Amino acid sequence: MENLNIFDTVTLILIILLGLKGLFRGFLKEFFALIGIVGGVFVASRIAKDVGFAIDSFLKIDNESTILLVGFIVSVLVFWALAYSLGILLSKIFSLSGLGIFDRVLGVIFGAGKIFLIFAIIFYSLSKVEAIKDKMVEKVGDSFMYPLFVEVGSTILKIEASTVVKKIENGIENTANTIKNTIVDTIQETPNQIKD
Repeated sequence: MENLNIFDTVTLILIILLGLKGLFRGFLKEFFALIGIVGGVFVASRIAKDVGFAIDSFLKIDNESTILLVGFIVSVLVFWALAYSLGILLSKIFSLSGLGIFDRVLGVIFGAGKIFLIFAIIFYSLSKVEAIKDKMVEKVGDSFMYPLFVEVGSTILKIEASTVVKKIENGIENTANTIKNTIVDTIQETPNQIKD
């Protein structure tokens, strides 16, 4: 901790300040918000494909990348909504019990934890983009917090960079082939249309 740089200082201050929001919201709402966000990303990164293809059977989405994105977003939103609803319900029950001060103090701790985990997901995701990764390592490689964010984020979020790149390449190739086939078909049909 003796080698804190500007990145460490800024992220720690943000974690603390945004964590103070938990003082007003309380432990249960912060806890279930944390479960909703982190758990939603965790679950969605594993079931997005299945959910996406289930949605595709109704909406008929042609692009596999779009199917995965829609599946991921829907999975996160459904998980978050369920966790958030449960948090509100339990918070109301807990506040009626007279344990409000404990709820608020623990809310600060979980609020800060939630912000830390959000930063971990963001910085891990950025570390998987080659162009950004090199600049991040150059700027904050000696940071105390950055390696910690990346390590925790890798546990939460399952991103296989090579798989994502391969899917993007396949999508581009499929689009290029479709355009090429359309042009070839148009060129072949043009002489017939001129004769008619």
